[in-house]
Amino acid sequence: MPLGTNGAVIRRYVDEVWNRGMLEVANELLVSAHVRHDPVLECDVVGIDEVKTQVSALRGAFPDFRFEASIYASSDDDGFVTRRWTMTGTHEGQWMGIAPTGAKITSTGMALSRFDHGKIAEEWIHRDDLGLMRQLGALQRRPEPSTRPGSSSQ
Repeated sequence: MPLGTNGAVIRRYVDEVWNRGMLEVANELLVSAHVRHDPVLECDVVGIDEVKTQVSALRGAFPDFRFEASIYASSDDDGFVTRRWTMTGTHEGQWMGIAPTGAKITSTGMALSRFDHGKIAEEWIHRDDLGLMRQLGALQRRPEPSTRPGSSSQ
């Protein structure tokens, strides 16, 4: 499927802003009142400077991190792009209150981006933070039950 203009903007956003840390590129790709809805944060990330702060924090915690994004749907007509992504990196800095662990992580998620006049205006982020917390040692796995559901315990 062709990416279209909006899909190409998302590719640049992921590659240049997030993967390479070229924060000034965010000024070209995001509207000034950009809103990033992230369920982990206590409030929405509003404005380009706040997005830059979030990118810097992630890059500080995982200096070698990389996003690989697959664009599932991109429409210049309705102004939305849906993508699934995988993030990899090594936990070398403070992240979400967790001291550096040196753990190599892989986390997945999805994002829906809304466009306004060729720029990203709004994003809804959903990711596997439970899996990430387990990889960082912040959550313990539940012990395996001695019997599986549906099996006889006698």
